[in-house]
Amino acid sequence: MKNYLMNGFLWIISITASLAQADPGYRIKGKIENLDDNVKIYLHRGMKRIDSASVENGEFVLKGRMNEPAFTYVFVGKGKEAKKIADVLLDNRDISITGAKPDYDYVTVSGSDIDQQWRDWYDQDKHISSQQSRLNKERQTLINKQDTANANALSQQIDKLMNDRITLLKSCVKRWHDSPSGAVLPTLCTLQTRLSRADYLEMYGMLTPKMQSTAMGREIVEQANKAKLIK
Repeated sequence: MKNYLMNGFLWIISITASLAQADPGYRIKGKIENLDDNVKIYLHRGMKRIDSASVENGEFVLKGRMNEPAFTYVFVGKGKEAKKIADVLLDNRDISITGAKPDYDYVTVSGSDIDQQWRDWYDQDKHISSQQSRLNKERQTLINKQDTANANALSQQIDKLMNDRITLLKSCVKRWHDSPSGAVLPTLCTLQTRLSRADYLEMYGMLTPKMQSTAMGREIVEQANKAKLIK
């Protein structure tokens, strides 16, 4: 009986170790030039700090485990001196952060498909939104000159670009419907105030049941309940 219990105990330990090896958690390895030694790096999920590390020879390592994928932020320093250097859509895998200097525009996140997906959407949306910004400035100039006809024509172009951004957003959610990227895009993009309740629910419906059940999926429903019924 004693040997039976011992064998069972060893079997449980073996299975636990095997599961731990299969899902060891996340490891974010950073190597960024021009970072001073002993500077603190912080990992945030929303307003909550979930991890930290010190810089040594321009390198740092953040390690932990996520219960489910989440959108996180990497900061150098804290308080008023804090500077965001990366967005990381984090799950339990190895992530690499590299950069020529500690500046968001000079930092690259690699090792995770979901981060590349996020960047693909961001680059396309930024291209359209920059056109919007340029036309908005031109429209304001025309308004100041009381050129109403041409200002109204530009307004129509601006509205079309906004619709293009919403269409792009939905297409990405549909494409990544079984990925945290698809679940997080509707609530972390910059279009929230332009999305209707129907828009949010449409995108929620595109997600797989697994993604719908995550905190990110549930947040889409919360945003839908706060949004306008129609645009």
